[in-house]
Amino acid sequence: MNIFTEISTAEEYDSFYQTQQGREVDRIEKVLMQGLMNGTPPGEMLELGCGTGHWTDFFCQKGFQLTAIDESDVMLAIAKKKKLKNAVFQKADASRLPFPDQSFSVIASVTMLEFVENINQVFDEIDRVLKPGGILLIGWLNALSELGKNKQNSHTFRNARLYFPSQIESLLSRFGTPIVNSGVYYSPSFELLDGTEKQNSVHPAFIVTSVQKTKQHGNIR
Repeated sequence: MNIFTEISTAEEYDSFYQTQQGREVDRIEKVLMQGLMNGTPPGEMLELGCGTGHWTDFFCQKGFQLTAIDESDVMLAIAKKKKLKNAVFQKADASRLPFPDQSFSVIASVTMLEFVENINQVFDEIDRVLKPGGILLIGWLNALSELGKNKQNSHTFRNARLYFPSQIESLLSRFGTPIVNSGVYYSPSFELLDGTEKQNSVHPAFIVTSVQKTKQHGNIR
């Protein structure tokens, strides 16, 4: 069952960012993403797995024109209510993108790949629609983190596949050499440790990567 078709999941996703911890997690994640976006000129961006439009709003504020896709009707319904000026929301499958070859110079996706059935098929499609020299920005959940270790206790993450940092770098190597930032250090009791002396006692939960497409995988059709 795809939990992202449930209205309760969609509402819970947005409500987390209204909590004190959620606001701090959001701040940390966006600082990390911004650090890798510096130098990427605003233009047309494709966002995969936009969900409720939380990150879509962030990318719009940075000057990008968004085509934002998701498979979940309930997620898209919440996203569309936000009436973001520079975003067009569309129902689509990331493994079968309805766009021409080499049609985007920037593609972004935040914590979507953990929930896809075939990550290699999604990457084939990203490779197809991303222009040569284009930028791919991805936010990942770290399998080594406390979140990863305890995912079976989470309704949202128990059926997700979280990736190890070595796997992430290997997956991205088809495009080029990735740049990596990380943060959101949860303690075993899920207190945030970022900026404290205990930060390095655990693995970060959020990994953000940027890679420029300098290689061609050969799947243009």
